Amino acid sequence: MDFIYLILPALVKGAKLSVIITLQAGVLAICISIIVGIIRLSDNIIIKFITGSYVEFFRGTSAFVQIYWAYFALPMIGIKISAISAGILVLSLNVGAYGSEVVRGGLKAVSSGQIEASKSLGLPKIITYWKILLPQAMIRIILPMGNLMIDLLKGTSLLSAITVTDLAFAGRQLISSFGNPLLIFGLVLFMYLILALPLSLGSKFLYKYLYHWKTN
Repeated sequence: MDFIYLILPALVKGAKLSVIITLQAGVLAICISIIVGIIRLSDNIIIKFITGSYVEFFRGTSAFVQIYWAYFALPMIGIKISAISAGILVLSLNVGAYGSEVVRGGLKAVSSGQIEASKSLGLPKIITYWKILLPQAMIRIILPMGNLMIDLLKGTSLLSAITVTDLAFAGRQLISSFGNPLLIFGLVLFMYLILALPLSLGSKFLYKYLYHWKTN
């Protein structure tokens, strides 16, 4: 028990950084998901090609390699960013690529008649999506996006490869100093589970709230 008290502060500090990275990357990822998801419904072939290429690139390549590339390769062309910034950028772009498909699918499930009605009323596209389509699509989007946010939290462990002192890196440092990987990584696993629970429960609560709102 004394050993747990000894190592716990370092793990808590790493967990705090993991949460901060998750929150920052999560906000960016949600913004990217909505913007790219809407743009991918455009009739403009060039825009669809560009956004489609972005989605396929980040879905089809390794997030681990993407993080290494952003941190080690970008400085070679004069773009120097910190390890945390590189991690946030890559994780948000990666999750945003998956999230954009979730948003696009949710929007496509909304009746096309509502789009035609909005056009006939002369409503701008931004108003049509923000006020009419997105609120209805949210009930289909919220649970998959919650899953992506959990994946994002777990993905912060990849940043330990570029020396970001997140929860996973803190666990590795403690094992190097004290040994006992069974106990230390057991605690790390448990802490990831605790951190993921609010995301899981929160997305389910929002889903139930939106479902109740839609059916009443």
